[in-house]
Amino acid sequence: MIMVETRPASSSGRGGALGLAASVLALAGGGIALGLELERRLVSKRLHADRDEADEEPFFSLRSSGPTLITPDGVRLHTEVDELPVDGGASPAGPDDELTLVLVHGYALNMDCWHFQRKFFRNKIRIVLYDQRSHGRSSRSASELCRVPQLAEDLRQVLDEVVGDGPVVLVGHSMGGMTIMHLAREDPELFGTRIHGVALFSTAAGEMADYSPIRGLPGRAFGRIVEPAMAVLNRIPEVVERGRTAGSDLSFVVTKKGSYGSDVPPSYVEFMNEMLGQTPMSVISDFYPTFADLDEYDAFKVLTTVETAVIGGEDDSITPIKHTDKIIELLPGADVRRLPGCGHMGIIEHHEIFNGVLADLLTRVRRNLR
Repeated sequence: MIMVETRPASSSGRGGALGLAASVLALAGGGIALGLELERRLVSKRLHADRDEADEEPFFSLRSSGPTLITPDGVRLHTEVDELPVDGGASPAGPDDELTLVLVHGYALNMDCWHFQRKFFRNKIRIVLYDQRSHGRSSRSASELCRVPQLAEDLRQVLDEVVGDGPVVLVGHSMGGMTIMHLAREDPELFGTRIHGVALFSTAAGEMADYSPIRGLPGRAFGRIVEPAMAVLNRIPEVVERGRTAGSDLSFVVTKKGSYGSDVPPSYVEFMNEMLGQTPMSVISDFYPTFADLDEYDAFKVLTTVETAVIGGEDDSITPIKHTDKIIELLPGADVRRLPGCGHMGIIEHHEIFNGVLADLLTRVRRNLR
């Protein structure tokens, strides 16, 4: 997967090569490890030197309280709830608005990836967020339960124990979108009764096993390579985590290449780098097999019964735009966007567009609830 110069083995040489491999594998923000293309702009120091302090964003600063959920298998799910002010604040529907926005994050990330959405919608609508099992501040899961069907069960528990009985709009990014699709398959009665809107961002419904992020390497061959590579890396966690240290020039370039499709402020890259670095390699390995088995196409006959929005990036190397096109085909009534110059982390890269589409979705849902 990675070309490494042949030289006598040394601990630093092994650490660099394995750290690079780990960094590439860790860039699976929606389900697939990345291949690395080192361009002429290999080193990020110039980007750091050009930093404009005005571009700095207070990432990781949005926090609120929320109950800790205990799943039937004993996993602690960390949740946070941004409640509306007592007087209703700036909610377009006023103080009696009971709509809740639930944000479901993707693979190898945590709820902080919703920074710009949370910032924009705070005090406009009640927001519920949670860290998926084994991610963020939630506790570790048994590896055999690190699968999309289990994530859908976790989401159902969040709806029952945190969201309550009021109307809901679900928003899923990447693996979060897959989680919502599976919930629609397993609990279709929720849609149109409690769940009145769904947004699917940078995600896929299936056929992930046939995809390879490395040009010239077939998807099935990539799958045969990446899982043994993860197994090897999991046996040397100290070396791997050193190689994934946020802030190194190489990790900066890898993260930028895998997350974004356009030039973004360096702080956006470092934000992603830090989130990815917080996810242990063993967690990435635990969840990876679920994407090969992904088949959520039956969900769409349920999703067509509610208001929907779909966005995909034309430069997404994790869930390529063809997956968005397939979802668009299956949701003919959805508000859709195919964004040029947009990578997998469009919710950060082009957050204004994503926020606008989500605001429109909420308007449609509120209109239907009147």
